[in-house]
Amino acid sequence: MSLFRKKSLEHIQAEFEAGHTDGHGGGMHKVLKVRDLTFMGIAAVIGAGIFSTIGTAASNG
Repeated sequence: MSLFRKKSLEHIQAEFEAGHTDGHGGGMHKVLKVRDLTFMGIAAVIGAGIFSTIGTAASNG
């Protein structure tokens, strides 16, 4: 197996139309609920706040 192997677009389309995948099963399923996404958003805001606070503290000395 090559590190830089490539598939042609025609080969990918033919696999998709035939229903074959790369061996990882079917398509993707929705598993995240509203609660999960809400907590991810809150965590992102808190993380950005911590990051910017550290940056401000570092620049002010």
